[in-house]
Amino acid sequence: MFDIVKVHADAKTHGFEKFYSSDSANSKIKICSNLADAAKYKNQKMLLTIRELDFDIGSLKLLAEKKKACLLFDLSKIIKSNGIRRSIEFAKLRTTLKFCNKYGVFYTFATFADEELAVRTIHELTAICMLLGINKGQVEFALSMLKNYL
Repeated sequence: MFDIVKVHADAKTHGFEKFYSSDSANSKIKICSNLADAAKYKNQKMLLTIRELDFDIGSLKLLAEKKKACLLFDLSKIIKSNGIRRSIEFAKLRTTLKFCNKYGVFYTFATFADEELAVRTIHELTAICMLLGINKGQVEFALSMLKNYL
């Protein structure tokens, strides 16, 4: 299993196979404003990160057609926020993941930790993802997707 971080850290001590640096991964990541914008890249093998998640089933179906693009969800938005903002991010991500699973859209997670103490272990990351309504097998599959795109 893999993660993208902004600092140098030992992946083995956190239970990961490898950490990718955010600097090297940025060339493979396309930042999209919403899911409709991300659907434009359905034919390209790349990671797509969404600035603002919205409820767009049509765009998810388009992404599921080709099985090339992979949605990259930035968990630092949830980890660093608190209160109502965290609840809103959780709800949006949970709904999106439900439909990603329903239609077969590839997705993965990354923490983008910016300091050594902010790097999560594999067990912490699995627990956070399981709060989003997916099971342990889906989390492991999602975290292993990074090696196919980076």
